[in-house]
Amino acid sequence: MKNIVIFGGSGFIGRHLMNELGKDYQFLVLSRDPAKLTVELPANAEAIKISFSNRNKLIPYFEQADGIVNLAGENVSGRWTEDKMREIEYSRMKIDRLILNTFEMARHNIRFVIQGSGMGVYGFSRNKMEIDEDAKLGRHGFLTKIGYAHEKSMRPLQDKTRLVYIRTGIVLDGKEGALPKMAKPFNFKLGGPLGSGKQWNSWIHIKDEVRAIRFLIENETSKGAYNLTAPNAVRQAEFAQLLGEALGKPSFLRKPSFLLRMMLGKMADELILRGLNIKPKRLLEEGFTFNFNTLEEALLDIYGSHSTPK
Repeated sequence: MKNIVIFGGSGFIGRHLMNELGKDYQFLVLSRDPAKLTVELPANAEAIKISFSNRNKLIPYFEQADGIVNLAGENVSGRWTEDKMREIEYSRMKIDRLILNTFEMARHNIRFVIQGSGMGVYGFSRNKMEIDEDAKLGRHGFLTKIGYAHEKSMRPLQDKTRLVYIRTGIVLDGKEGALPKMAKPFNFKLGGPLGSGKQWNSWIHIKDEVRAIRFLIENETSKGAYNLTAPNAVRQAEFAQLLGEALGKPSFLRKPSFLLRMMLGKMADELILRGLNIKPKRLLEEGFTFNFNTLEEALLDIYGSHSTPK
């Protein structure tokens, strides 16, 4: 049985990943307060308290681990206040430093490190071209700079273990993540495109997200950056239309850009009003197959036919 240390294991993607990997693995979930976890972990997962002041406590766990998966970090959704933006950055970088320092101190045989990232590393200015892993990284924008620093922090490990960066798009699930928030206005017949509707939405079904991470864990030749998005991104207007159809609700009430900026501040400009057409080139080249290639397929699996989410 393989042992995996997971940072952020109690979060949305982390819990689905543990369910996907199943009983062939034993999980050590690092948490700031294990006693207050509000979600139930699988039977083969143990919650362990993170100690930033005493890294020596983590050494035994690293020494028995086959791999590390880092999905930790403050959620980027919601209005970006100055405090929120500081926490988005700090929550990522402090975990990165903890992993690096513990990795150096421990005597271990860690075979891989999966570092969670996002499509923001490419910037949000190239909306007229397809973006794969060979594209240059962006230079401007809050999430772009955070994503670049988040990936760069792990570079010292690339000659010591198999290092994988996962650049994830919008992860679709009926109960968690971005989709329930996107669907909510439709339930009140207020659904429609966001902003111009011309911006790209690069998405991935949660089932394919965790299947892809499993693929990268178990494929011992996989290393470097991978885009975790479905092959077929859509414009935001098409996303809204297809979501309305999946819910059996109208989709005609456009949300103007200025209103979204008033409500969400800088977050609206980077995450809602802009987007990229991301392609999962490397996953496809290495033989990964998506179960949900189109948004229609993903929404049908999530909602069924004209089903309203609870």
